[in-house]
Amino acid sequence: MLIAIHQPNYLPYAGFFDKMIRSDIFVILDDAQFSKGDFHNRNRIKTKDGPKWLTIPVHAKKNPINEIRINKEFTFSKMKWNEYHIHLLEENYSKTPFFDSVFNELNTIYLKEAYENLIDINMNIIKFLKDAFNIDTPIYLSSELNLNGELKSTERLIEICNHFEANQYLSGKDGPKYMNMKLFEEANIDVIIQNYTPEPYHQPFGEFTPYMTALDSLFNNGTLR
Repeated sequence: MLIAIHQPNYLPYAGFFDKMIRSDIFVILDDAQFSKGDFHNRNRIKTKDGPKWLTIPVHAKKNPINEIRINKEFTFSKMKWNEYHIHLLEENYSKTPFFDSVFNELNTIYLKEAYENLIDINMNIIKFLKDAFNIDTPIYLSSELNLNGELKSTERLIEICNHFEANQYLSGKDGPKYMNMKLFEEANIDVIIQNYTPEPYHQPFGEFTPYMTALDSLFNNGTLR
């Protein structure tokens, strides 16, 4: 069994879902520590002025991602963060081939409730994109697995693998730089490195720019590229 584990990023890029497709089980590491400046609360879209960050304002603390609260008092151009984000998505993708089939549901996700916690909007979007890309891999939250909360880093990854009796772990390309590979070997778990390279496709506003949010591919292709 092949398992992949990833933190719950905001508007994940296509490689996140490529990893999901390739795995038998996908675990969202929602109880990992929040990291300011990472992709937990921000990602990029393509605009006429180049890539632009969409950032959810949060009360950043050294807490698990699933405990991070959104700063609802913060505004962008006098708009609430969710109104501003959906406005920018509409402004920059309204002329893409699959805009009409995607935007209405996305608009509902952004505006249907006053989100309190970062994890809630992140998971709603992850599930929306999972369904849009027709991915049937089951996903689990690490916080719901009743694991040993004292284990960190590689030991925690191995614990999750053992929980599901997985003998293969799908790692991002940089995984070996921070994981203890010897521990995987001792646990008889084979580490497979994801070799994901974005495939160019037509985008508005000039030449192809890789590593945008996967929404970019959905708006432009109706699928994952």
